[in-house]
Amino acid sequence: MIPVTFEFSEKNSALEIIGEEFDFNSFKNLLSLLQKIENESNFKKLRIIGNFKTKLLLESMIVGKGNIDLDNTLNTLHSVSKILQESKILFTSEIKGEVMGPAMEIALLCNFIKAEKSTILKLNETKNGIMPFLGTTQRLTRLIGYNNALKAFLIDKELNYDQCINLKLFNNTIDNFNKIGETKTFWDQTFTNTFIFYNSKMLSLYKNQKPEYSAILSTIFESSVCHYDSGLSIEKKWLKWLINHKLFSYK
Repeated sequence: MIPVTFEFSEKNSALEIIGEEFDFNSFKNLLSLLQKIENESNFKKLRIIGNFKTKLLLESMIVGKGNIDLDNTLNTLHSVSKILQESKILFTSEIKGEVMGPAMEIALLCNFIKAEKSTILKLNETKNGIMPFLGTTQRLTRLIGYNNALKAFLIDKELNYDQCINLKLFNNTIDNFNKIGETKTFWDQTFTNTFIFYNSKMLSLYKNQKPEYSAILSTIFESSVCHYDSGLSIEKKWLKWLINHKLFSYK
């Protein structure tokens, strides 16, 4: 596997993802590069291209870290999310084939997503005992609706091209971040019944032995009556809870 690095081309107005494995340095380098582009360039639009089939080196990011270090790590990751969402630059991710890991989350953070028909989003973090790290649980729930998001995260663990087109997730014209802003809360009369259905299904399948599913369910449930920014704080809380559970398995 090749550690992830990033290459910025002013000529092509593009930020390229190179490599396959994200460690903490990958996120720090990405944050520094995004801050530099934001502060020192006059770009109005920027493409994110390259390899989107990646994996997270979780152990290298959390093993041996205390609570303060863990908070700093999560703050860095959420700073990456924040700068992509609040930038004056409009970002478009250009994706194809299997899209997974942190690069998949970066693609979903962009204002626009340009996808080829071969694209399939692999939402398989739970297979590795974790949940998304860059706010994807919150973001996707608001973009495609809680029912579709719960099914994708907990049951299917993927979204194919046709599904994403039908759900208007892939598009070149409507800014996804504006769509999130229009969704203040996503609780409605059927939410409780839907949540109970998926919660019961996970309990039946895993007998409370899979904390990653509990973290995703709790994140979606608690944030159903919150605005997006508050929801991100809730997601960070449950991510930290889940990481602390994971640390026991490394001791």
